[in-house]
This record gives sequence, structure tokens and C-alpha cells, in this order.
Amino acid sequence: MTGIFLVTGCNSDKQDTKVVTCNEAVHFEQIGSDYFSIGRLCGADVAVVRSVLGKDTIVHKYVMMDSATASLGTDLRRRGFPEEWQSAFVLRVPLKRVVTLSTAQVGYMLRLGLRDNIIGVSDGQYIVDSILYERAKQNAVASIGYDASALEKLMALSPDLVLDFTTGGDYDNYEQIARTSLPLMLTSEWQENTPLAKLEWIKLYGILFGIRAQADSIFEQEKNKYETLKALIAAPAARNDEIALNSHCPRVLAGMSYGGVWHASGGNSFTANLVRDAGGCYLWASDTSRELTFSFEQVYALADSVDMWVNPSAFGTVDEILSLEPRVKNIKAFREKKIFQNDGRKGPGGGNDFYEGAITRPAELLWNLTKCIKGSVPGVNSVDTSYKWYRNIYNF
Repeated sequence: MTGIFLVTGCNSDKQDTKVVTCNEAVHFEQIGSDYFSIGRLCGADVAVVRSVLGKDTIVHKYVMMDSATASLGTDLRRRGFPEEWQSAFVLRVPLKRVVTLSTAQVGYMLRLGLRDNIIGVSDGQYIVDSILYERAKQNAVASIGYDASALEKLMALSPDLVLDFTTGGDYDNYEQIARTSLPLMLTSEWQENTPLAKLEWIKLYGILFGIRAQADSIFEQEKNKYETLKALIAAPAARNDEIALNSHCPRVLAGMSYGGVWHASGGNSFTANLVRDAGGCYLWASDTSRELTFSFEQVYALADSVDMWVNPSAFGTVDEILSLEPRVKNIKAFREKKIFQNDGRKGPGGGNDFYEGAITRPAELLWNLTKCIKGSVPGVNSVDTSYKWYRNIYNF
């Protein structure tokens, strides 16, 4: 049975003496994300952020107050907020000093020019941005880590907000952080199913740092580029002429086998949707799951129909793949040397920019994968081709 856990923060401001009446319902914006909502309530920006763990959903509510809205007090009950919002977290914005515990969070902040607002990261070694990497190396930006000292490091930094995430795995630390006095937000952009939904989280960062107009502008520009490119890629099929009908849609395999079990993205996943938009036919496109598992024999039965293979787990060379599962050498894509990994852009310490910078440049990412799948598309002239996250593992 699915559980909904509402996690809230207790806010009290004993100095608030004014009682404000607010008889309104929250007005949420129409956005494409499945995991966060933003809107206005009682004169303040508000957000609901959701993280799905198996059959459970963790829900956090936030009220963002700038100096003007906070002048009426931060006690949400006295401010007249509806009862269901009275125990929400109150964040004073714009934020100045934050800790980012995922590379995706770093990516949004870098795209918004907020590098100087990052005072701590999970592990500086895996930061791709060279300036931030060097700051972490020189301890100007703290590397929090995962051991018993992580909480102590966070408390010593006293950030305006800790940006964390949860996967339900062994390294989750949000429950320990939540028991402290530190303000905490779990982001779940990594669970989004489309590139544009993942990018849309930049709007939340815009609110948190007081640069919403800039964030909205970036989103609209990237969205327009992505949708224009997507239409150009789909144009031959839309013609429905003899050439289009006879053209072959490259069949794309994803994932890797571990211990005889093949793990792959489902047909409603980020990978599947990106492959579709790039002009490929994902093998399990009709499946509605996020994640799939098969026996190796089930995948092997499709071996001769696989034109290309993307995201072979974290393996970057042919030898690494063969050492784990020698039988993949009989897959057509392997024989024809069409294996594309998303690690083409790395940082000084080996961090993968696919999880940092690519999330805020979906059009460039789409074009990069399209070139792997289709080669070229007529009419494309507005996409920065210098970004190359996907590369054929046979090339270097």
C-alpha cells in the first residue's frame, strides 16, 4: 500500500505580534515536473517537493520569504496561512550560502551563475567545474563526505540550506540531517522522466536565490531549442512518404548485465524518452516502468536486432564490458562497434558532466545523442555542438 509521508518543519517566531488574515487557496503554476510544484500563497512564494521511494512518497512544504514578506512575521499561523501550511519550512530568501550534496544541484547553480554561493559539496573530487573543483581541493569549499563526521561538518558550516537527495540506499543521510536544526531540502530531479522536466527544476532555484526571471529565461530558451530540434528530428517520419516509410528506425539497447541479470531503463524513463526524441526506437519503449530487469538470455534473444547500445552502466571501455559479461560480444551493436557511453565530458577528478552540466542543456544533449543515432538532421543550425557527453567507446 502506498504511503504519503508529509514531512514538515516547526517554525515559530515569538516576536511576531501582528495577526494577518489570509483567506486564499494556494495558486500553483502549471509546470511539467512530476516531483515539485511552485506557487503563491498569502503573499509568499511556496513550493511542494516530493521524493518517491518505492511505494512511499516523502513530501516537504516550503514557504519562501524575502525581507518584505518576512516583515509581517514568519509565524505561519499568525500570518493566516491555511492549517496544512502552518508547519511548513520557512526559508529566508534569497539564500546566500548553501551545501549541495548532488552534482545535479551543482549543475543548476552553475548555470545560474551561483558558484560563489556553494560552500559545501558531497565530494569535491567528482565536481566537473574546474573552478569549483579547485576550491574544494584547496578546502575553500567543504567536502562533506558520508562518514560519521558529515553532520559535524554541516553544522560547522551553518548554511542557509542543505540541498540533499534520497534514493533509499545505504548512503542516505537526510534523516540524520533532519534531526538537526539545519534547514533541509530533498531534490528529486533525478527521478524526472524527460529532459525538459528535469531542467524545469531551475525555476525552483531561481526562487531560492532571488533570480526567478533569469531562471525562467534559461528554461524558455532551452525549451524552445529542444522542441525545435525534436521537431526537425521527427520531420522525416512526419512526411509519411515512401522514403520515410522505408527508413529504418535504429533499435537502441540500454543498460548492462550483472550476475546474469540485465538492468535497463523502463519505457517511461529519462533514457527512453531521450532516445525517442533523438530518433531511436528503444527496445522496451512500450513498457511503462521506470526500471526493468531481464535475464541475460532474454536480452540475448534480441541480440541481432540491436543497432546500437547506450549507457552500458559506468563502463567506459570495451575490455571493461567484456570482463564483466563476455557474451555481449555477440550482440549486433557490439560487433558493429556502436556502443555509446555518456562520459564524454569529465572533470579533473573523473566526475561525469552528464550528471552535472548536461541537465541544464537538454537541447545540446539531445543533439549529441541524435548524431550518434542518426548521424545528421537537415535544418539544425542553432545548437552548440561543442558539448559532447556521448561518445563511442571504440574511439578512445
